[in-house]
Amino acid sequence: MVVTKDTQVEEVVKIKGVISYFIQRGVSPISCSGAFPQSLGNLLSIKKVADPDAFIEGLNEYIASQSQELKDRTDD
Repeated sequence: MVVTKDTQVEEVVKIKGVISYFIQRGVSPISCSGAFPQSLGNLLSIKKVADPDAFIEGLNEYIASQSQELKDRTDD
C-alpha cells in the first residue's frame, strides 16, 4: 500500500505498526471516536505538520520496511 495525502486515516491505522510512527512524530491519528475520520492530508494540516510531504514519504518508507521485515521472517 502506498499512502498519499488522499488516503483515509482509517485505512492507514489498519497497517501494523503505523500508530507508533505517528506518535513518535507527535501526531495522533486517533480521535475520541476512533481513527481520525478524514484524509491523511487533512489530519496533517490540522495538526500543523511543517512538512506533510516528508511525513508521508517517511511513513511509506516505514511501511515498506515493516513489510520487508515480515517477508524476511516468513522466508526463514
